[in-house]
Amino acid sequence: MSKLETPEGYKELTFNQPHIETLGPGYYKREDGNLFMAFYVKSENCNGYGTAHGGMLMALADFTMASSAMEDRNSLVTTVSFHSEFIAPAEKDSLLIIRATPTKVGKSLGFVEGDIRAEGKVIINFGGVVKKL
Repeated sequence: MSKLETPEGYKELTFNQPHIETLGPGYYKREDGNLFMAFYVKSENCNGYGTAHGGMLMALADFTMASSAMEDRNSLVTTVSFHSEFIAPAEKDSLLIIRATPTKVGKSLGFVEGDIRAEGKVIINFGGVVKKL
């Protein structure tokens, strides 16, 4: 798969989030209560070792986490808390698959857990709480 191809089963993201848009193009799908997003690691998003920068990975995780708790595209949510554990590096040009699973969504708060994988390996685990606005 070339880095310009849409991953199988995904749709291209269209959004107005400039800080995430610069990381794209991005792709998404919903499946079995999970939200999946996909982004390729671009050279401008790498650290000095040629792997995905941790801040970029956390931004994608947070964006996917918040999006997974939204009732629809026009819902507003904000992150209350976010935690992550870095497991392994993601190489330049690799396809990142970000999975976010809402474990509980109430009237005002949503609890989410997820991970980012590259080539089938877990790169980062994450979770947190979002507030509906």
